[in-house]
Amino acid sequence: MAAIHKIVDAALVISDASPIMTLQRVGRLDLLAKFNIQIHIVDQVYWEVTKPENDPTGAIKATLHRLGNQVLIVETLTGLGFQAKRAKDVTTASRNIGEFAVNEYAVTLARTCGPAFVPLVFYEDPDMEELPVAKLKNVHMLNTVAFLTALHRAGVLPEGPDLVAQINALRKTPLRPIDEPGRTKKIRSTWIRKSAKK
Repeated sequence: MAAIHKIVDAALVISDASPIMTLQRVGRLDLLAKFNIQIHIVDQVYWEVTKPENDPTGAIKATLHRLGNQVLIVETLTGLGFQAKRAKDVTTASRNIGEFAVNEYAVTLARTCGPAFVPLVFYEDPDMEELPVAKLKNVHMLNTVAFLTALHRAGVLPEGPDLVAQINALRKTPLRPIDEPGRTKKIRSTWIRKSAKK
């Protein structure tokens, strides 16, 4: 007899830099609000998405500010370490540091919180799938195109397929949708019940 899993809503979203910048690129950063749960952005990711090179008009910073209490900026050892190095040498490379900071924070939450507490990692680059967080059973992994596709199927985002096409047109390798629930012997996570139905 197959095990019956209790469906639990993801407790919070931990966003990587790539989906934030991609949604801004296609003019739909407002869709972050569709999660309807708190979005935690680690310090390193916040620095990356709001630095002048990535946010020349300040639109990303302004949108995150408008989300108010839905967005929480979280300090990490990875982010603090990078900023300490950068204070000594402004040419310090930041490549993949945001992903490492997301991994650090999500792994810590998954290992220290209760069994029904499921953090959702919102990402885009497949490199994230190679990090330890992607191997944890009680972490929900969701990439950008799966997010848009699910909203479309729920009737929330009619233009979902067009946005996915725009995103993949900007990439050398098209993204395949990844929506992997946190799953243990007793629970299975979801996030779409928390999406805004409007």
